[in-house]
Amino acid sequence: MNATPFPGGVTCSPANVGDADELSRLFNDIAEADDTPERLSPSSMEHELSSYFDPLEERTLVVRNHDDRIVGYATAYSRRAEADEMRAYVNVYIAPGSRHQGLDDPMTEWAIEAGTAALRNVEAERRFVCAWLYKKQEEASARFADRGFTPVRHWWDMERPLADAIPDRPEKGFLVEQWTEEHDEPARLVYNAAFADHWGSTPMDESSWREQVIASPNFKRELSYVATDGAQLLGYSACEEYPEDWEAAGRREAWIAGLGVVRNWRKRGIATALMTRSMRAMRDAGTDTAMIGVDSDSPSGAQHLYQSLGFTTKTTGVTWQLEID
Repeated sequence: MNATPFPGGVTCSPANVGDADELSRLFNDIAEADDTPERLSPSSMEHELSSYFDPLEERTLVVRNHDDRIVGYATAYSRRAEADEMRAYVNVYIAPGSRHQGLDDPMTEWAIEAGTAALRNVEAERRFVCAWLYKKQEEASARFADRGFTPVRHWWDMERPLADAIPDRPEKGFLVEQWTEEHDEPARLVYNAAFADHWGSTPMDESSWREQVIASPNFKRELSYVATDGAQLLGYSACEEYPEDWEAAGRREAWIAGLGVVRNWRKRGIATALMTRSMRAMRDAGTDTAMIGVDSDSPSGAQHLYQSLGFTTKTTGVTWQLEID
């Protein structure tokens, strides 16, 4: 790839946790301009910087204008894992007033190169650089398409009003209980087992699980549940809240951010029981709407379960992918 030079008058440097406040404002300004639903608080941005991009010097890029204001931000992330297929995920954020002023191409190219570098020493049969974008983000999608990326997966963010009746499903052969600290590590093992057959999934080691899931400021134990047979953990519902999203959404939302059941226990009502227990906890906490994300081609048929429980699609995202040598 021939690198496009950055325009004069800007400076480029890695991000640091001290940038979290300004980066969260940039992210939220972009979301407002693009009419996308996510917002990030400074604490959420600080968590991302400290938990996902290691080392920051190689995986993040901050672009400042002549006034020393951040006008662009790019990242590359890949899990620490061993798998037949490994992916690095890249993001490019450009302030609405700084688009089409010479940043779009060099920032996109920097991100792709950083994603490629993140996979350079990875032992895997196939390696890919990916970008996840909302379907409506057509200009950003076109930049990746121009560089050989193709759309390979569609994702639905689904919503369900909690004012509607929530079914009470029996728990036969298993028990659902509140997620406590003793469940943290067993839930990681269930995650790795449950998603082994899902597209793009790679296992999480103990450190990544704790840093990115358990230590997240958005993780809510009081809304999260696990299913057991009395001896082993069979499934989990990991829930999160993003209060910074509520004003833009016009309502209080909570996410079933992770839902997994070990494969030999599927089709026994565990996922339904976990979801409905979390939904009731959300409702009791004053939440208006339950949210969940799903691969529209999930091999477990999760999308059909969610629809049967009253979830409907709110937004669609697309994974764009490029295989690298």
